[in-house]
Amino acid sequence: MKQLKRVGAFIYVPLLFMCFGYLVIYIIGAPVINFASSAVELISLNDAPSFDQKGTNLLEKRYEDKEQASSDKTTDKSVQTKTDASDNKSAKAVAAGMKVTEKGELASSSMVYPVGGDQFGEVVIDKVGINEPLFYGDSEEILRLGAGQYIGSMIPGDLGTTLIGGHNLPSFGKIYYLEPGDEVAIRTHYGDYTYQVTEVKIANYKDPTINTKLGERTKRSLILYTCYPLDAIGLTPERVFVSADYVSGPIIDEKS
Repeated sequence: MKQLKRVGAFIYVPLLFMCFGYLVIYIIGAPVINFASSAVELISLNDAPSFDQKGTNLLEKRYEDKEQASSDKTTDKSVQTKTDASDNKSAKAVAAGMKVTEKGELASSSMVYPVGGDQFGEVVIDKVGINEPLFYGDSEEILRLGAGQYIGSMIPGDLGTTLIGGHNLPSFGKIYYLEPGDEVAIRTHYGDYTYQVTEVKIANYKDPTINTKLGERTKRSLILYTCYPLDAIGLTPERVFVSADYVSGPIIDEKS
């Protein structure tokens, strides 16, 4: 009997201490273990996380209104349209619910201004094969969906500079291949705009000349930017900046 107790002491007591030790290690190390396993899962993800657009698709509404106006025009043969270019612009604006001043400009009082997260246009550059949806705002969530306008800049048509950025991959980095004289199209829910490239340069993201241009209110202009090098993954200190001047598109009258 004593021999059995002695054997049990050699077997069961060490097992008891071993289980107790594992329990203590688990309690103390659980947070670290969970963090490590979560990190491994995040790194091993094959697909990038997707986000639901929380804003309004203003551009889609414009196309719907355009289709409705076209349908009404087809069914009502008695409606006469003018061929004058300014009248055509006015007709489009009225169809979109916007007022046009005597100068043919869009009245700011009737504008539907985008808010953060709204898709209000698209960036189209045929030369380099860019066709990106344009959202208002440039958060990481928005830039996963397409191009984003910096909220501190002016929307196309307003007097000042429009600043639009996009991830270099998969397509927005192609702005690097633009040259002075090339055209950039910005299509919005209230009109289509054309800009002509004046400069393409690589600079630090804190380049003071960009801040200076953002503060200008003497002309209408556009700046596109993306991370550089073009094959870089993640944030980098350098950017490709493409500057362009306004060529055409409805002007917004801030006084009306």
